[in-house]
Amino acid sequence: MSNQSFSQSVSEFRTIASGINTRLTALSGVGVTADDAAAMAVLADELDTLNAQQEELKAQLKAKTNELNAKMKVARAKRSDLVKRVKIAIPQEEWVAFGVLAKR
Repeated sequence: MSNQSFSQSVSEFRTIASGINTRLTALSGVGVTADDAAAMAVLADELDTLNAQQEELKAQLKAKTNELNAKMKVARAKRSDLVKRVKIAIPQEEWVAFGVLAKR
């Protein structure tokens, strides 16, 4: 079962719950009850809910990552522009105060 996809596993959980309900009389001898079927169905529903929440969080993460990358691009461009101007106005010996390595 570990090689199955998420949706295959959830489908299997629903199938076993359905199978238990349709053959409950035959399974009662080995201690399988309607509660077991209900528990599997509830677990499948909870897994679907958690998966939907996780997918929403992934979408939010992707959007936030794009926002972060765009802001980083702006910040790097601004820094690059400022470093160029610092190099024009400030002697090379003092560039280190701006975090600029001594290169021309």
